[in-house]
Amino acid sequence: MIISPNKSKFKTMKIFKNLTLFLAVVSMASIFAGCNKDEDDPIITPATVITVTSPVDGASAISGTTINLAFTANSDNGLKRVVVKFKSATGTETTKFDTALTSQPTGFTFSRSYTVGNIGNETYTIVVTDKKDNIESKSINIKSITGFAEEGFGKFYHILGTNPGAFDLSKGEQRVISDADNDKDMVNTDGAGIFTGAWESKNNTMFVKTNTFDYSSGTINDAKYAYSLGTPNTKVLAPINGSVYIAKLRGTENYAIVKVIADEPTNDECGCSNKGKLTFNFKKML
Repeated sequence: MIISPNKSKFKTMKIFKNLTLFLAVVSMASIFAGCNKDEDDPIITPATVITVTSPVDGASAISGTTINLAFTANSDNGLKRVVVKFKSATGTETTKFDTALTSQPTGFTFSRSYTVGNIGNETYTIVVTDKKDNIESKSINIKSITGFAEEGFGKFYHILGTNPGAFDLSKGEQRVISDADNDKDMVNTDGAGIFTGAWESKNNTMFVKTNTFDYSSGTINDAKYAYSLGTPNTKVLAPINGSVYIAKLRGTENYAIVKVIADEPTNDECGCSNKGKLTFNFKKML
């Protein structure tokens, strides 16, 4: 049977119209289903917001000093419990604070001072539970430091030789006789032909020899305490290799520590008759 062109065209248009109607119905059903799904979804519980005002995460603090941990916690649900946990530089974990909030307030403010411990990284973790038992936490890291700058290397030669016979602990530089006395924390005092490594300051820097201070990990507070146990003097006579001195610089509250490496009375780097060289490591207060 032969189908006329007009009938074929009519049939195609009818199929297209039916398909368009079907797609429209499917689209409306999807939109309606989506609306129903949104209406059926449970309301998302607002998270507790923890805001730390002190200290700054990653801050450095001198071992033995105190830091103030301060924060606020807020939740529209009401707060049920606040805990502060602590992990020391040695890995020991303790609970610093733990309280149940019976009135279940929407806001809580915390501020307490804690002593900075051993050299290394310490962590305070704040854990807050709301009355719906949702838990939020935030950690703050503190780097516990000695309070001294990185170790430096120093040296001076026989004061009557041709090489620098003095040293500036503040700037970590050698000094010669013509330099200003205010820059000379350590000046060799030996006589012609004799070198013992002895020194004195020309600017009121005072020294105390210590047998109790830990040069590797001792803090500023440790240094101040060790200094207080001794008798300060502007002069150091016959320093022994490995000996440690606490220096209070130039009448200020700034400290440095000096550890003698080697007294070399026969060192001839100067190529002169007045031989001798003293080497040492030092750290100065930040």
